[in-house]
Amino acid sequence: MFNCKMIINRLHIEDARMEIGVAINCPFDVDVSSPKARILFECDGQTRRLPLRVVNYFRQKQEGSCIVVCNYTYLLDQIFYHFQPESPVTVTIDFEYGRHTVQALPFTVSTNVLHENPGLELPEEYMEYECFDGAAVFDAPDNEYVPPAQTGNRTYTFDFDCENSAILLFSKKKKNGDRPFVQRSRVLVPLLRFIDFALRCLLALLLLPLFLFDGILAGLDIVPRRKTAPIEGVGKNIFVQFKINVSSFIKTSFKRANFVENIRRPVYAIYNAYYKLLCKKEVVPNRVTFMSGRRDTLGGNPEFVYNQIKDDPNIDFQFLLFSDPNGHYKAKNMFRFVKLYASSKVVIVDDYFRLLNMVNKRPEVKLMQLWHACGAFKTFGFTRLGKAGGPKQTDPNHRMYDVAIVSSAEIAKHYAEGFGLSDDKVLATGIPRTDIFMDPQYAQTVQDGFYAKYPQLRDKRIILFAPTFRGNGQMSAYYPADAFHVDEFMEALPADTALLIKYHPFCPERPVIPEGYKDRVLDLSDEDELNDLLFITDLLITDYSSVVFEASLLDIPMLFYAFDLFDYISKRDFYYDFESFVPGKIVFSQRELTEAIVAGDFESEKVPPFKTKFFDHLDGRSSRRVADLILRFIGEEA
Repeated sequence: MFNCKMIINRLHIEDARMEIGVAINCPFDVDVSSPKARILFECDGQTRRLPLRVVNYFRQKQEGSCIVVCNYTYLLDQIFYHFQPESPVTVTIDFEYGRHTVQALPFTVSTNVLHENPGLELPEEYMEYECFDGAAVFDAPDNEYVPPAQTGNRTYTFDFDCENSAILLFSKKKKNGDRPFVQRSRVLVPLLRFIDFALRCLLALLLLPLFLFDGILAGLDIVPRRKTAPIEGVGKNIFVQFKINVSSFIKTSFKRANFVENIRRPVYAIYNAYYKLLCKKEVVPNRVTFMSGRRDTLGGNPEFVYNQIKDDPNIDFQFLLFSDPNGHYKAKNMFRFVKLYASSKVVIVDDYFRLLNMVNKRPEVKLMQLWHACGAFKTFGFTRLGKAGGPKQTDPNHRMYDVAIVSSAEIAKHYAEGFGLSDDKVLATGIPRTDIFMDPQYAQTVQDGFYAKYPQLRDKRIILFAPTFRGNGQMSAYYPADAFHVDEFMEALPADTALLIKYHPFCPERPVIPEGYKDRVLDLSDEDELNDLLFITDLLITDYSSVVFEASLLDIPMLFYAFDLFDYISKRDFYYDFESFVPGKIVFSQRELTEAIVAGDFESEKVPPFKTKFFDHLDGRSSRRVADLILRFIGEEA
């Protein structure tokens, strides 16, 4: 029996912002490094899951227990997407500690909450006069800046339903006149902002002599300087003061991203207006459009699904595919996007597709997310609220999907959280591209092709090194060069060992392969599908990559080289506690890595239960199930 209890130390709603802080007490487990709390909002069949940020986790040695302190500030008008609740919203908190999960965690309420909200009344047994030791000192700070104009369209109050371990939210819509003008005009406001920006830039050109003269005087300390970090050299000071004068006048810094943003908004507004005109026409009832910003040709899950229905003469197939990271900003792609998005009955994507944020989806259009990764490993999307590189609560990213597919019901809740979707929109159909792992003929074809290309590796024991990237995304991705030394690795292993290196596509770095090992060490980062390499792999070395899910389908032994585990947890984190989750042995240094290989110590007994937990369908028919779903959507219009 896992006993834990929770105290709500802070609960305050101002306008449409809910600030909540809790402290959870449970038995301490030394193997748990990353406990997790989640908050669940439910109303009229709609659900929304969000992380409740853990800000402190400490052990109470004398009692053998621990305290997990959590807090966050939620924007209540952003909880549900294009849905305004008329009924009360039920709020519960789930807690995960290692292998233990408690849903709708029972709670008591600190008298601090009652003092701050004098209208509330609670039975005595649910009132807490003392907080857990040390838990009261952690207040809930603002987690992200929200301009006043975005504070909400409704006003909220709350009450407690302690018997059902729930908080009840009640809302009332504001009068339209109470809403700021910037919330009521999607087209005019961006255009007015752009006109203001353009006029300021023109005036700044005329005033450059004045800005330069003032910069010279400030740099020479003749007139007061604008505050900056200490700068050595008169010339540099003059330049900085001049630059500040200009940027202050145009209300934009000289960072490229800020200039692009000032131009992007009015451009999006124009495309939005054009899109609305296109939406006056009916959708093409048999049109299925594939969109991707990951590749120039169809691949991955969409390709497997397309192959199931490509011969159907009654379907009008359209494609918008590009791999250029800046492709979302190119006029030809934006123009084609609005035309296809307004006219297609079904639209299919396989990753975050930025252009979807530009306009509001038509209700008649069915948008499907065939996410490229399997399982639920490292966090993504809205699970990363409050972390560097994570989204804002006001971002529309992912939230417009009608359907997202996953490999098992076990992980559906995590994808619902990451995408910001209601639970009912995440379906456990299986992942189409994993069908090949149940196809012996495909496996033989891949193996024959590989050894024909690399005959020197035949009869070798093949180790695949496939780490994920570090950084916040494609533009900042990297893999630390000093983390893995090929020469030291190969020296420690027998001569019949071959090493394949497959860096993440986002990583620009390439490994240094010593001349003496080039016959047994191959860098395949720029070629070959990662999934195909698994068919010739005897041992997989990875860290936090989702390739572990595909590898489990082939029962491949795995080692997890997690030299920066705790740093990675603090920046990115996982959906499960890493050390109790991964299907293999964890090592923290290259020496431990080679020692485990020599000893054959992989903890492979963890693989079979891992596979059954994360895959509901092992029949090779996932592509067919998704294809049938598309056909059903088309049939709804017929």
